[in-house]
Amino acid sequence: MKITNINSKFSKSKYIDQQFAEIEKHCKEIHIPIIDRDAADLLKLQLKLKKPHKILEIGTAHGFSTLLLAKYSPEMSEITAVELDPERAQKAKKNFSKFNYQEKIDLKVGDAFDVLLYLKKDYDFIFLDAAKGQYFYLFEYLMELLAPGGLLISDNVLYKGKILAEAEPEHKIRTIVTNLKKYLKLIMNHPELDSTIVTAGDGMAISRRKDINE
Repeated sequence: MKITNINSKFSKSKYIDQQFAEIEKHCKEIHIPIIDRDAADLLKLQLKLKKPHKILEIGTAHGFSTLLLAKYSPEMSEITAVELDPERAQKAKKNFSKFNYQEKIDLKVGDAFDVLLYLKKDYDFIFLDAAKGQYFYLFEYLMELLAPGGLLISDNVLYKGKILAEAEPEHKIRTIVTNLKKYLKLIMNHPELDSTIVTAGDGMAISRRKDINE
């Protein structure tokens, strides 16, 4: 299975978002990973539908997807972004300031397992785009922070089609594939979540935490 790239075939827009086109081009040129076009369009749509007030992003890189979270969420929304790499985080901060989102985005630099321990609860929108082999282990931390009715969106969950391949994955990625499969089984069968997996981009899982009375 290939990464999907359907929207760009029908849309007149060359870029994920024209306002951030220079960042998109730059990241691709220097091989900084950014969200795929199809997944980005789905993310923007979910933001418009949900209209979240408190957003958490795990895995910021140069801040491209964070800018999408900022632009397509309500003006008064608050975003907490987490990035492990200090150099990438510094570049992300510059990009936030360039587009005047520095007040809306609180960027925390460090390992997600450490940062999440000190965050307050009740995020109504969480975007997970960190190391794929860590999704399974991050899940319990995220459930401590996800509010009832909140959305957890996990990107790249099909991992270049390796998750759906019948052949045994090569040794160097076997742990990642195994952990991602465990993560997908977990969210698809968790009693507190309604989840679905879609093939947008490199695969995106959308999970909604049930309200207290559901």
